Amino acid sequence: MKPMKLLIFFLLFFQSVLLAQGLFEEAAEGSDENDNNAKQTYQLNGFIRGVYYGGFVPDEDTPETKSAYGEAALQMRVRHFKGDSYFEARFRKGKEFSEEIEEFTLREAYLNLYLGRYDIRIGEQIVAWGRADGVNPTNNITPLNMLTRSPNEDDRRISNFLVRSYYNIHPVRLEAIFIPFYKSSELPVNFGIMNSALPAPEPDYPNENLENSGVAFKADVNLPSSEFSLSYFNGFNIQPGLDCNPIVNPVMFSKAYRMHVIGGDFSTAGFSSLGLRGEIAYKTPYDDYEKYAHVINPELQYVMGIDTETASGFSVILQYSGKYVIDYKELPTIPPPGSELLQQLVMMNRMLASQTEEMTHSVTFRPAWKLLYETLQVEALGMYNFTTEELFIRPKLSYDIDDALKITVGLDSYSGPDGTLFGTIDDHLSSVFVELRSSF
Repeated sequence: MKPMKLLIFFLLFFQSVLLAQGLFEEAAEGSDENDNNAKQTYQLNGFIRGVYYGGFVPDEDTPETKSAYGEAALQMRVRHFKGDSYFEARFRKGKEFSEEIEEFTLREAYLNLYLGRYDIRIGEQIVAWGRADGVNPTNNITPLNMLTRSPNEDDRRISNFLVRSYYNIHPVRLEAIFIPFYKSSELPVNFGIMNSALPAPEPDYPNENLENSGVAFKADVNLPSSEFSLSYFNGFNIQPGLDCNPIVNPVMFSKAYRMHVIGGDFSTAGFSSLGLRGEIAYKTPYDDYEKYAHVINPELQYVMGIDTETASGFSVILQYSGKYVIDYKELPTIPPPGSELLQQLVMMNRMLASQTEEMTHSVTFRPAWKLLYETLQVEALGMYNFTTEELFIRPKLSYDIDDALKITVGLDSYSGPDGTLFGTIDDHLSSVFVELRSSF
């Protein structure tokens, strides 16, 4: 069945379900009020949008269309007496990276079961750990697609099949996650990083054997004026490294590796209208990072920030983030004979993992202002790395034409010196964008 036909089928089917449910509830009025089936409710939402991204041809002054697509999304939640279920399906058609796209995606599909203090969620899910803004060292459960072109940052998140459980003892919430399958983030490795005339080998990712599964645990404490958590992750890194076989095929390919992550985060109301937030994580791989180029060094990453909002609708988040790479070693300016490919491989992995320096210092900022009775929102997201001199900025303006129709315009701008990630992808991903979106 074609993706568009499948989406239309979902729309018609669930509209008929809603109608039938309404008729059933009307017919059931006056019957047994304790009937659990009468407590089922359905909620159907979604959106339709058109998105355009424009920029310049890399290394040229010629303007070009980077991405243009139309997308329809359907979201449905069914509430039951002892749980609920949710799914979101999307269909997208257009052009991106000079290729035609026509894709149907089941973004999330899971079921919740509530058993007193216990909650269980099973299915395709998106998990976002961490209380910092944008930079989240403890967020290692579900991957990201760094190539997604969308004004909504959450669209970068990719779901994975998970078994997620909770135990609630107010104010503590204990969480355990079982990750049976590995799914990798989508990285910008084809922009001047892995280019070659030879075909790239298939990625080296773990199979479905139980020994390759992952687990994660988290303890959340939610108090009236503050929140904090401690977490642990044991599984394959959602951001794989790069490897190659210089004898068979010298082209780099993605390769996953297992790691431990111990982390924590907090947020508090602080003083007056000023809020404080922070996050820290220690990451260490299973494999020998001195032996395998695709395995990152152990590292300590930390974030500390403040946020505030005024009565006039102005808000700002300002954060400092740092990283310390353990056992960091400088690469020789001129590699020894025969080790040129190995050094290039190490440099690429360090660039993707932000480990090009022993210590890095960055700042992120997000000012926003709601105007015209909150129908107009002006926002800017930015990140500057003082160590590598990389800069990303996204100014964005959104206007609610009416309750269900919104237009958004903005700019994604990457820049950095040669040999840095942002300096490599700047001409490929920097672009202006416009989105017209209708919600229902």
